[in-house]
Amino acid sequence: MARLSTASQSQQATMATASFVNGYWFYFNDGDTEIAVHGSAWSGRETVYLNDNPVSDKRELLKFSSDHAFTHNGYEYRVNYHLTNVLTGALECTLYRDGKLFASQTKGILGKSRGSWLFILGMFLAGLGFGAAAAALVMYFAA
Repeated sequence: MARLSTASQSQQATMATASFVNGYWFYFNDGDTEIAVHGSAWSGRETVYLNDNPVSDKRELLKFSSDHAFTHNGYEYRVNYHLTNVLTGALECTLYRDGKLFASQTKGILGKSRGSWLFILGMFLAGLGFGAAAAALVMYFAA
């Protein structure tokens, strides 16, 4: 579901914020034209929807910026994705209409909240624990 206006209240809350699980959702309105942009935080897949219909789809894994272009009602649109902060996962989505800036939004997975940084710390500690266990197993079987 790409349209925020027809989503349930819980879906709207999920789609309004960025997360590892649900990725990034950005919404723009140009009159009766609704443009939704989704980016996966896991796979790098980016999809641009025009009134709930996908008009551009690609996967970007190694670049910090990408563009999607399409034409609708005589206007040429371009959506630019730009990763602005690797540490917080801040992503800026900019919409251009006929080469001019139309709108821009920025969302990040990790904010200043204590919970998001505790998640990163927990993942680090889990990785440290798995690494120590793997090293112990290697030493045990190597002896």
